[in-house]
Amino acid sequence: MTEDRYDILPDQVRKLIEVIDGNVIFRQSGAPEHGDVCHRLANALEAAKPEEPCQRVSTDIDMYFVKRRRLDGKLSFRRPDVLVYECIERGGKVATADAKLVVEVVSPGSGYTDTVDKLAEYAHEGIPIYLVVYLDDEFYVRSIREYRLDWPSRTYRLAETHEGVLELERPFPASVPFQALDG
Repeated sequence: MTEDRYDILPDQVRKLIEVIDGNVIFRQSGAPEHGDVCHRLANALEAAKPEEPCQRVSTDIDMYFVKRRRLDGKLSFRRPDVLVYECIERGGKVATADAKLVVEVVSPGSGYTDTVDKLAEYAHEGIPIYLVVYLDDEFYVRSIREYRLDWPSRTYRLAETHEGVLELERPFPASVPFQALDG
């Protein structure tokens, strides 16, 4: 799949897929609690972010890979559950170079993709912070693993496992109790 072909797909199809090296990957829908956690975390980060530098917090938007761009035009992008990124031109496409923090909430069936594939892809793209949110069997937030990029090796190192409350220093200070995410 190329970017031109992707751009002409109907929105209802685009929402169902991600693309890596031109290969279409169908995304599974999460439980309602998965979506609730994503929106609540995005809202908490939005409330915590400073006015400057200009940053945005979004959920479920395409993030185009920069380093993985292919000469044959085949597309690569993911759609993180939550994304903190530098402000871009209105209507512009978000690239991995704009990303400051990405979040994936692990759902049944997405564990390998979120903890292996995306961990390697996001590190290779140079995204400074990757959060992986783990839910328990009743869909409550159990823990959040914070990975920080080791720039020389372009791999993530586990910086902290948050339990009970997410305490972030970067890309801006934020404190989010898990109770606020669970509703």
